Amino acid sequence: MKPAAVIKRDGEVVPFDVTRIASAIALAQNAVGVQDAALARELAVVVEEHLERICDTDRLGIEDIQDAVLHVLQESGNYPVALAYCRYRDARERFRRSRRALGDGQPTLNLGVLDLDGRRRSWDRAWLCDLLKSQVGLDEKGAEDVLLQVESVLAESSLTELSMPLLLSLVDAALVRCGMHAAAQTRAPLRLQRDRAREILGGANDGQRAVIDCGRLALEQLSVAECFPEQVIRLWTRGRLWIDGLDDPRRGSHLTATIDGSSNPWQVLAGAYAIAAEAAASWRRVSLILPPSILGHLERGAHALVKPVVALSSLAFVHLYCDGRTPLLEHWPFSGRRVSIATYADDFLLLRRLQELNLPFLAGPHLMQGGYRSRVGVELALNAQGLEDEYSQLDLMAMGLVAAARARLKQMGDDPTLAGSDIRFAIYGLPGNSSSHDYLERQVVQEGLRNDLTLHRTTNLPEEACRHLGRLLGAATA
Repeated sequence: MKPAAVIKRDGEVVPFDVTRIASAIALAQNAVGVQDAALARELAVVVEEHLERICDTDRLGIEDIQDAVLHVLQESGNYPVALAYCRYRDARERFRRSRRALGDGQPTLNLGVLDLDGRRRSWDRAWLCDLLKSQVGLDEKGAEDVLLQVESVLAESSLTELSMPLLLSLVDAALVRCGMHAAAQTRAPLRLQRDRAREILGGANDGQRAVIDCGRLALEQLSVAECFPEQVIRLWTRGRLWIDGLDDPRRGSHLTATIDGSSNPWQVLAGAYAIAAEAAASWRRVSLILPPSILGHLERGAHALVKPVVALSSLAFVHLYCDGRTPLLEHWPFSGRRVSIATYADDFLLLRRLQELNLPFLAGPHLMQGGYRSRVGVELALNAQGLEDEYSQLDLMAMGLVAAARARLKQMGDDPTLAGSDIRFAIYGLPGNSSSHDYLERQVVQEGLRNDLTLHRTTNLPEEACRHLGRLLGAATA
C-alpha cells in the first residue's frame, strides 16, 4: 500500500514526504564525500516503491522508513552511504536516550555569562534559546536539545562564570552530539588563538598592521574551509601543495614592472610610487626595477635619494638596475630594506656578494626595457619528495594543483587588472633531471589544458612557499 502518513516518535501524524528521505540520503552521502543530489532523489523514490510493496497500511512509523532506507542503500551497492546513515541513526538514538535520562526539568544553573562587550548576565534559558534560534538558525525543539546538552556539561563543572566564546564552543560541541552536523559545519568558527594574537600585537609597529595580520589568518582559515575541494585541502595540509593567496584571496600573486628612465631621478621615483600604490590594491607582491640612472646618482653620492627609495620599498620590492658590478655594494645604504640589484646577465661575483648581504638577485635583458610588465595571477608549488616513480600519486598531485588554480581564479573574480596574467607552478623535492620530475611537469601542463588553463613552470619559490613545503622535509628527517 502506498504510504500516506508518518507516525513520529511522539505520536504526531504528519504527511509522508519523499523529499525528506532524499535529504537524509544526501546527508549520508555528504558524510562520505559524495555529492550526487540526483542519485539521492532516485534512491528516495526506490524507498517509496519498496514501502508500497511491503506495507499493508498507509501509516508508517519512523523506524519502518529508516529500515527501508537502509535496505535500499545496501541492496543498491551504496555500502559507505549505508554505513554513514546507520551511524547517524545510532547517534540520534543514543542522544534521545541521554535526553530522556537528563530530563527537561533541570534546575537553573547558578552561573554567570560574560558577553563579548564585558557585561555580565545570569544564566537565562529563555535568552539562550533565543540566541540559538537567531544565531544558529535552530527551531524551538533543536534549541532545547542543544541547551540541555550544554547544561549537562556545565552542571558537572565547578565554573561560576564563563565567557561567551567558551559558551559558543560548548554549543558547537552540543550540535555535533545532537547530530546537527550541517548546522555545526555552517557556523564553524574562525579561531585565532589568544597567544597568537598577543604575538602579532607585540610584534607590530602599528595597530593597523596588527589588524591586517589577524584578518589574514581568518581569511586563510575561511579559504581552506570553504573555497577549495577536499583533494586540494588534503595536499595543502600535508605540506604537498602550497597555494599563494589563502590569506588575501581577492588579489593576484606577483607584479614585476620596470620604470621608464629619465634624467630627472625625482620624476622616475614619482612614477614608481604611482605604479606601486595602484598595484598594491590588486597584487600581493610588487617588484619594481628602477632604471640605471637611479643607481648612477646614488654612486655619485646623491644621498637625498636614499630616503625616497627606502619609503618606496615599503610598497614594493625595489631592484636597482645596473650594467654590471657596482661599488655601492661596499657601503650598501639599504641594509635591512627590501632593496636589491638587477642586472643584464648573470654575474657570479655579483651574485655571491648579494648572497652575503642576503639580497635576492634578478637578471635578464628584458629588465632594461622600460614599460616591461610580468603578471603572475596564480602561483602554486608542489612538494613531491619521496614520490619518485609513484606515478599514480604524481597524477593526483597534478590534478590537485590544477583544481587549486581554478579555485584561486574563481576567488579573484573579474578583476580586469588580473586579466591575462600567468599561472605559474614550481616543483620541489624531485631532482630536476629525473623522469618523475618531467612526468609531473607534463601532467600538470596537460591537466591544465584539459581545464582550459595554461600553466607555466617556474624555478623561483617565495620564502613562504619554502617554509610551507619544507614542513614535509622536516617531518621526514625528524
